[in-house]
Amino acid sequence: MSSRPKTLRRRCTWRHCSHPATATVAFTLPNLLAGSRRDYCHEHTRQVRLTKGTTVVARFGRRPPSQPALAAAAPSATATRQTSHPWRKGVMP
Repeated sequence: MSSRPKTLRRRCTWRHCSHPATATVAFTLPNLLAGSRRDYCHEHTRQVRLTKGTTVVARFGRRPPSQPALAAAAPSATATRQTSHPWRKGVMP
């Protein structure tokens, strides 16, 4: 029998929010919280991201499952984008 320490779950720092935090947001000027970082739940992260001077610097917690349809479509879109521009920076043949 092993005793595992309890995982600390970060809570959203929004006032009176009891949801677990899913992201850390850093604030820069012109935001009044410039120079600080706060942890927010998914909903509050979405609200804070819309303001000027905010950057999501870390995401943690449970992630939604990936969708196979989107994963399958992504490589073909990338390949099409790369082949549509035959020129590249550097030496030309």
